Amino acid sequence: MKNRKIFQTEMQLMELVRVKTEGFILDIGGGGEGIIGKLNGRQVIAIDTVERELRETKNEALKIVMDVTNLKFLSKSFGLCTAFFSLMYIPKDEHLKVFREVYRVLKDHGKFLLWDAKIPQKRRDYDVFAVRLKIRLPNEDVETGYGTKWDKQQDIEYFRELAQRAKFKVINEWSKGEILYLEMQKDS
Repeated sequence: MKNRKIFQTEMQLMELVRVKTEGFILDIGGGGEGIIGKLNGRQVIAIDTVERELRETKNEALKIVMDVTNLKFLSKSFGLCTAFFSLMYIPKDEHLKVFREVYRVLKDHGKFLLWDAKIPQKRRDYDVFAVRLKIRLPNEDVETGYGTKWDKQQDIEYFRELAQRAKFKVINEWSKGEILYLEMQKDS
């Protein structure tokens, strides 16, 4: 992102606790800071398309290079899937395919937890949109940012519509500052 004009949000504060579930958690885009892997350790299977991102991640998750639009797992393999600020890096025209693949690999009544940034309409003088985060975990605080080429808009309504199109039921949601969260469930 060198030589690009970057718009940065104010610092957004989040507090996260260990995700409670039986079995493995599939974490989409689990490289980089690897927040879900820091929370749940060896219970997490972190996938990312960028090997370097996975290598640099400091947690105990199993790390696999894989494209979320073509998951290599059997149908109904996971009770829980997470996406922590990762859909903003995936082209918008592939988002529905991501939701459908997640739906496919989730067990009946499995959940999909999504945290992401609200990306407003592009301001013509900026190339990159970045959300700054301070994440309070049980054992540490992580200060980081997630930035992407500013070529799309997204908000909670957008993700709610994707969930509906992929046959998920939204069971919880919130939006605070520049961040959003949806908890979706696969019905049997």
